[in-house]
Amino acid sequence: MNDTIIDFACVTGDVTVIRVQGRGTFQNSIELQRLTKTLRDENPLIRFIIDLDKCDYLDSTFMGTLARISLEQKKAGAGYLTVLNTQDHTQRLLRNLGLYYILDIRESAEKVPVREKDFQKPEVQEPVPKFEQIVHMIKAHEQLIDIDNQNQVRFQSVLKYLMESLDREKKSQTQNPSDTE
Repeated sequence: MNDTIIDFACVTGDVTVIRVQGRGTFQNSIELQRLTKTLRDENPLIRFIIDLDKCDYLDSTFMGTLARISLEQKKAGAGYLTVLNTQDHTQRLLRNLGLYYILDIRESAEKVPVREKDFQKPEVQEPVPKFEQIVHMIKAHEQLIDIDNQNQVRFQSVLKYLMESLDREKKSQTQNPSDTE
């Protein structure tokens, strides 16, 4: 398991800050998506602020997940996802992938309007089966391609690998129906 912490705090009834401390990767992007879905189910107009002050790395799956969350928030009528305190290299990645079109990226060192004691950890959920992890990764990369068609070239080999992995996992589940991971 990695040392990444994802926690959250409500600023108001309609605004929640989510902190990512450590690395934002395919391993914890589903946790982020589950958290935002749970909070959005409780309040469809909720707006999220993602604080990346202590996040030193984002992979493409995590960035695709941020894109999906932002578009879901926009569709719900709550505007685009706000991202605070990105490191320079992270900000370059977000811009190069075209995410500046759908994210409200704010300058570094912006103060998060929440007290430390107000942050809480999301409820622990069941591990995600491998099949669902692969599907999640595919959707995240497809989202990046939908945002900027130049990402097709960047991620075509990743998507090809993920599709092959999905096919292998389907075959594995067919051969071993009791094996869910």
